[in-house]
Amino acid sequence: MKYYISTIQRAIDILNLFEDHEKLYFTQIQEFLKVNKSTLFRILYNLEHNRYLSRDEHRRYELGVRILILGNRVSQANKIKKVAAPYLEELSDKINLTVQMGILDGLDVVIIYKYDPPNTIKMISHIGAVVPAHCTAQGKALLAYSSKDKVEKIVNSHGLKGYTPHTITTVNGLFYELEKIRKRGYAIDDSEHEKHIRCVAVPILNEINELQAALSITGLIMDFPTHKEIEKYAKLLKETRDKIRKKIGYLKS
Repeated sequence: MKYYISTIQRAIDILNLFEDHEKLYFTQIQEFLKVNKSTLFRILYNLEHNRYLSRDEHRRYELGVRILILGNRVSQANKIKKVAAPYLEELSDKINLTVQMGILDGLDVVIIYKYDPPNTIKMISHIGAVVPAHCTAQGKALLAYSSKDKVEKIVNSHGLKGYTPHTITTVNGLFYELEKIRKRGYAIDDSEHEKHIRCVAVPILNEINELQAALSITGLIMDFPTHKEIEKYAKLLKETRDKIRKKIGYLKS
């Protein structure tokens, strides 16, 4: 296997043991996995240091708080997706354009839902795809409502690659764009990631204004060639977003 990394795989094997066991001693883990003591100690140390594992008063290993945090993130994303799907499909069929939903997963923007209306050109993106934050409508909507530290971490990790002549490739330019997004309440990808493609996106915030996800409409430039059409689709997207927020309980009647 070209990309196999034995240490990472052993760490995964350790975590997988806790599907069937609530708590395990060091010796039990070693017996299950047949790993030498020094290697196992180093892996367990790192898993515990990063809070993927913890130890009880008897020195038994158990799943740590980081697993709970990540599990809650997945559960919440699935809840939002389940609630949002029928509203997004209704919107997509109404305007005959592709709709998508994405989340920030660590330092990446991941598409968790996509719907293409019948008889339209299919967009190349797919569920599970990781897309750049600085030049996609979903990504910019998510960045605009994230902390400055988070934005800087993402930029430092991924850079500001130029995909088209329209891509924002400077930090100052990006922060200026994010300020504009917060003021108007929606983000635009004006052929910044893919040529001839235009997108508009809005964030989903919970009841205490914490960022949860972003919704977007995607089409060819000819589908919304002027600012008037962009504003029209942004308005429809906001209305759909608010229906979703109300259904989940983020927005009171």
